[in-house]
Amino acid sequence: MDEKNPFGGIRTYDNYSHLWQLTGFILLLQVAVSVLVFILGDSLGVKFSPFESIIPALLVTGYTSWAMLDGLGVSWRAALAEWNSQLPSDLKKALKYLAGYGLMLLIIVAILMAAYWFWGAGLEKVMKPLEDRHAGESARLAAAAVSRLRVLLVLFSACVVAPVVEEVFFRRIVFTTLRLKNGFWTSAFWAGLLFAVFHGAAAPLILPAGVYLCWVYERERRLTINIMLHAMVNLIMVTLKLFL
Repeated sequence: MDEKNPFGGIRTYDNYSHLWQLTGFILLLQVAVSVLVFILGDSLGVKFSPFESIIPALLVTGYTSWAMLDGLGVSWRAALAEWNSQLPSDLKKALKYLAGYGLMLLIIVAILMAAYWFWGAGLEKVMKPLEDRHAGESARLAAAAVSRLRVLLVLFSACVVAPVVEEVFFRRIVFTTLRLKNGFWTSAFWAGLLFAVFHGAAAPLILPAGVYLCWVYERERRLTINIMLHAMVNLIMVTLKLFL
């Protein structure tokens, strides 16, 4: 993948300073908005699920990313028209990569099982924050599931807002900026790591997913495929947490 840079000429940042400034700005905005949402939920006595509480922060991130790319001369109208023209074929490819994602998950599960076999209690301590987060998310999703409106809001966040915003920022902006000056694996690792860090305690399991999504974008260079793949993965994960 390193022989020819597939993103040569793409409109993105040409230096890392601007990229890290944008990332820091978005992180600060997300923290500020998340605190406001927490205060609102606490005052109303409502425990929002992660997918509900993250919507305002995602919208802020999405607008910032859109404005940044628009400022660099990206035509969103032309991009949307081009995306719509190839939706059926992009959907087929996204389904193909979903199978690959499933295979990756099986490999991760096998590695974790082997690690538990060898390290047992030590690994349990490392994984406990992730298990606690999963339990908390499941409890809040279960609380949201009693309301049809809140379930729709969760699905809208997980399957529409999050995939679009995260793919635009982490793949279209972060990955391509890194990729212009580095090989694929270096760029995918750092973009995937940043993607994982933004997911908090789930970072160890999110990192491989972030690298895989960069790999898909490298191969296809079509953000719609990434967005649909991301949406399908989130749909499956939310469904499992809601009903299992």
